[in-house]
Amino acid sequence: MSDFDDLIKKRRSIRKYKPDLLPAELIEKMIFAATLAPSPSNTQPVRFIRISSAKIKEKLHQALINGHKKFLAAVTKPETKKLKAKINAYRRFSEFMFKAPALFAVGYARDVTGGFSKTLFDAGIISEDKRSTINYDITTGLCLKNFILKGEDMGISSCILTGPLVFIPNAEEICGIDDICIRCFLTAGFPDEKPGFIERKKISELYRSV
Repeated sequence: MSDFDDLIKKRRSIRKYKPDLLPAELIEKMIFAATLAPSPSNTQPVRFIRISSAKIKEKLHQALINGHKKFLAAVTKPETKKLKAKINAYRRFSEFMFKAPALFAVGYARDVTGGFSKTLFDAGIISEDKRSTINYDITTGLCLKNFILKGEDMGISSCILTGPLVFIPNAEEICGIDDICIRCFLTAGFPDEKPGFIERKKISELYRSV
């Protein structure tokens, strides 16, 4: 097994971190790795926003609590007990991000220009630009993968969170970053847990030829 194979095999989403702060130079190395990911027409639309402000974190936390209460109040039928349990679980699984050594909002710039689909839309050749958002989401994922693997290589673990954005629909407004479309939150730090291996699907379930 190659070093790369070993790296991706041992990676886990980590929710418990040591209190140590991450050195700025290590974060910059992870960000640099993210910049090397491919993007549509080399637009490089992905942005990482470090959320360090205690005030902003508290506002996000309160919005999470409010969203949680709103969802629970909307569940009124007795047979939806499992739904309430899932809502509670997602809120519980989100709480750790506010205590992580490093918390980021990750997304793409709204003013990005470029990409084949957008070019055709701007020229009036197609009536709707359906591809650009999908393409930017793919690029965001690729940047995140580079980021977390570089971190893993340096002993830094991470966790990608999209659930909190369901509870917090106005995350951009709270963070004061209306020029960016947030696609996820991302935590990073030195790990303080060692989750076991999670069984993966077989190659035959994921791959086929047509």
